[in-house]
Amino acid sequence: MPTENPKKIYTLPEAAKLAGVSEDELRCAIKDGLLQAQLLQNTGEYHLANAELDLYMRRSRNVPLTTGLRKRRVLIIDDEINYANIMKLELERDVRIESKFATWGKDGVMMAETYKPDLCLIDFMLPDITGDEVMAAIQSHRDRRMKMVVYSAHTRDAIRQHPNLEARLTELGADEFLSKSAGMRALIAKVYELLGLEAQNTRIMRKV
Repeated sequence: MPTENPKKIYTLPEAAKLAGVSEDELRCAIKDGLLQAQLLQNTGEYHLANAELDLYMRRSRNVPLTTGLRKRRVLIIDDEINYANIMKLELERDVRIESKFATWGKDGVMMAETYKPDLCLIDFMLPDITGDEVMAAIQSHRDRRMKMVVYSAHTRDAIRQHPNLEARLTELGADEFLSKSAGMRALIAKVYELLGLEAQNTRIMRKV
């Protein structure tokens, strides 16, 4: 059960850290009248009430303030650094999610053990080992609650040419097997679904 944070008033740096946004964003929101804050005359510092910060997060991000809640962890295992980095940035636009990525399968296996993600996104074709080998290696220390999504640059038609592949991935614990051709938006939607989070109305930074 999440615990309530007893603190009701925050300084600007505290509020920014808690909400997972920049101090500049909060200053602009205060200046534009989007966020109510008290300006202390003797110090020139802003103090923000928990309720006002929560209201701002609901209006600007469509999510409540995550006071006392653990962020969901997503591990991306993909050798396309640009793709993995954009995926990480897109996921972390949601203050409820944090993520890391590995570009080699074996590195991903080690990171899964130490980082203990809630969900792994695994590219099937990696430089050293394949996605099913990554999954098999993770199994020995996998928390049963951890979700795994495997994806491939191949189209669904190409995937169907290997009828035993999806069965093997399912046997190893894959919750979903997707084609990259479906787009990053489809992958992110699946992440939200499997993590049990309500999706935000976010825009993919650029077409991938």
